[in-house]
Amino acid sequence: MQPGDVFAAVSRRSVVTGGLGLCALVAWPRVDEALHPGGPGRETDSPALRHDADPAGVTRVRTAERWVALTFDDGPDPCYTPAVLDILREFGCRATFFAVGSNVEAHPDLAARVVAEGHRLANHTHDHLWLDRVDGATVTDQLRRGGAAVAAHDPDGARLVRPPRGWTSRVVAARTRDLGLRSVFWSACLESALADGPTRAGEEVAARLRPGDVVLAHDGGRIAGPNPQEIDRSRTVEALPRLLEQLRRDGLRGVPVQDLIAAGQAGESSEV
Repeated sequence: MQPGDVFAAVSRRSVVTGGLGLCALVAWPRVDEALHPGGPGRETDSPALRHDADPAGVTRVRTAERWVALTFDDGPDPCYTPAVLDILREFGCRATFFAVGSNVEAHPDLAARVVAEGHRLANHTHDHLWLDRVDGATVTDQLRRGGAAVAAHDPDGARLVRPPRGWTSRVVAARTRDLGLRSVFWSACLESALADGPTRAGEEVAARLRPGDVVLAHDGGRIAGPNPQEIDRSRTVEALPRLLEQLRRDGLRGVPVQDLIAAGQAGESSEV
C-alpha cells in the first residue's frame, strides 16, 4: 500500500466495552442470525468483524497529514451539542457529527449551527435502529430518511453513514452501497476510557492517537422514537478539552472525517 490509502486496520486496543460510552455492547436478540458474518450471537464489535461485513467501510485513513478525524454521534442534543461546539471552537478543531435524523428534525437550529461553524454532518440513521437486526427494506428506509434530514443542512455530508454502535452486516453493507453511501467506523473511542475519570480519559486516548485515526465520541444523550435512549454525556464533555489539549501538544489536528478521507486515496485495503 502507498501513503494515503484508506484502510480498515486498527489496533486491537480500540476493541472496548465502554461503559456509558456504549462503544461496544452486550449481545442483543436478533431478527436474523444469518445476516451476521461472525455467526449466531456475534455483534460486529471489532474492527475485524466490521471489515468482514463491510470491506469498503472506513476505520482509519493512511495519510501523510498529521490529522485525526473527530466524530460525534447521536446528536444534535441541546444538553450537550452546544458545549461540544464551544470546546471545538476554543481549540480551533473541526469535526463530523453523525446525526440521528429525528434529532436533526427536532433541533434544526443546532444542525444549522454545526454547519455554520465549519463542521460537517453525516448520517447516523433516522431513528438509531440497530441495522444488523432489521430487514433490508428497513435498513434502506433508515438510511434514506436519516440522509434526507442531514442533507437539508449538509448535502454532501449525507454520503457517509455510521451504523449505530458500529453493528453492521453484509446486508447493511449492500444496502449502503446500493444507495451510493459509505460506512465510517472508528479506531479510537473517548468513552472507552471514562472509567478512569474524564481527565485521564482524554489524555490517555489522545496519547495513543496517530495520524489517520478516527475518534468516536458522543454529543447526543437523548433519542426519542422507536429505539429510545437517555444517556448522560457530561463526562464526555468534561474529557474533551483534555483530549484536544493533548492533540495540540502532539502536533495533531482535529478535522472532519470527510477531510481525512479526502487526504487519502480513494481505494480500500483488505488489511485488518
